[in-house]
Amino acid sequence: MLPTRLLFALTALLALPLAGRAQTPPAAPSAPSAPCSCRADLDAMVDKIERNYIAWHLEYKGTPRELDFRRFVAGLQARADATSSESCIFLVRELSDWFHDGHLFVIEYPAVSTDDAARLIRETETRTTSEPAVRADLARRAGTLDPIEGLWYAAGLRLAIVPATTASATAFVAIVLSSDSTSWLPGQVRATFMKRPNGRYETVARADDHSIRHVESELYRHVLLAVGAESWGRAAPLAPHETGTVHATDPGRPTFRLVGRDAAVITVPSHDPQYTVALESLVRANAAALAVRPLLVIDIRGDLGGGSQTTNPLLPMLVSATMRAPIGPKGLSTVVSSPDNIRYFQRGWNPDSIATRMAAAPGQVMPLMRDETLGLPFPKSAVLSNPTRVAVLMDHGVASAGEAFALQARQSTKVTLYGENSHGMIDYQSVTLVRLACRVRGLLLGYPMIAASATLPKDGLNAKGVPADVAVPHDVPDQVSWVLEHMRRARR
Repeated sequence: MLPTRLLFALTALLALPLAGRAQTPPAAPSAPSAPCSCRADLDAMVDKIERNYIAWHLEYKGTPRELDFRRFVAGLQARADATSSESCIFLVRELSDWFHDGHLFVIEYPAVSTDDAARLIRETETRTTSEPAVRADLARRAGTLDPIEGLWYAAGLRLAIVPATTASATAFVAIVLSSDSTSWLPGQVRATFMKRPNGRYETVARADDHSIRHVESELYRHVLLAVGAESWGRAAPLAPHETGTVHATDPGRPTFRLVGRDAAVITVPSHDPQYTVALESLVRANAAALAVRPLLVIDIRGDLGGGSQTTNPLLPMLVSATMRAPIGPKGLSTVVSSPDNIRYFQRGWNPDSIATRMAAAPGQVMPLMRDETLGLPFPKSAVLSNPTRVAVLMDHGVASAGEAFALQARQSTKVTLYGENSHGMIDYQSVTLVRLACRVRGLLLGYPMIAASATLPKDGLNAKGVPADVAVPHDVPDQVSWVLEHMRRARR
């Protein structure tokens, strides 16, 4: 579960008649509630899901799973009236988590007045420390550190993550060491982390206005920390093989490095569209080196998604004379007509006049485009002499547009997917946000509008993720070197 992965990608479906349709029980009575009650937010969320969420129409509506949903909602409604405003986020997230779809989530975006912001800044915890003191402590405890401990940087901030108390082995705080804005002062606590048994961290983070966000944090490659939708980069301590693997000022920016005389490594930590130009520049600046090296590793570990066209600059290097058959669901991309979804397409992207077609068919499921070509075109006449072999290195953090890239790349017979299966956030795509009932509390429901295929849930990939062709052992610290050695052995 990661309720703040605001990510995207694409593909579709037409609703088929369901055999043995279960009779839907009556909805639980909707007791009158104030607009800012937790029950009001819960009821608004149920309504938005049933109207807007394409998976609801394809996998749940009119099936026995709808009965399970109604019972679950009734249980939440029974608790909602007694749930405080501060705890409402956890109750409504139980509902989004019930669907096991990372593209369905609730985030907090509370309304903060000038007076509120001033109060929140005053209330923010402050701790006295310095970078030299932190470095000395990290060196003294080397070999016993939790993976999250160290010096980190993100969005104009330099931070130290240290134990919350001297006796704590599971609670940590992120202390601001320096900032390039007036939003943060040295010593202020930017976030607190509580380690879970699964290795992830339950996190309370503060936005620039110092309002609170409850998110989940997870480490990728040991050098990237996903704090909700933010990426932080590790500055120290770093193992030799980790040095230079993350951009020095922007952890989401792609990087390039050479390994020996035969290999290049391009790291793509994010599919955020803002990095498209940076990736183009990176490939262009290193074209000569790429042209003489037979091996290329594209490291997308921890790539939580963004826009699926961000990695277009890499596509020429993937072209092969033959192709592998695609995996996953097949068919036209599909949407459901609802007022919220129509407004989304009216605001900008409107393929094949979908907004007009949706307005003419309220509540209906329909193809996003009536004639659609999916997948990555590989013009066989444009095969480059190098690279001859391409590895795409994945982990469980690869989601959404990152998974779309992996699916496209694997069609090339040059490409092998290494690592572990991806996250599994690709069947339902293209996320939009809608507000729930209480504007002051500021809860926003994110949901995917587009289904990847007419066959879903048949052939769907959300349950297991995109499968790796070659598994890389989890206990290998330097996975890039492991992959390169595997590629070199395959060439002999």
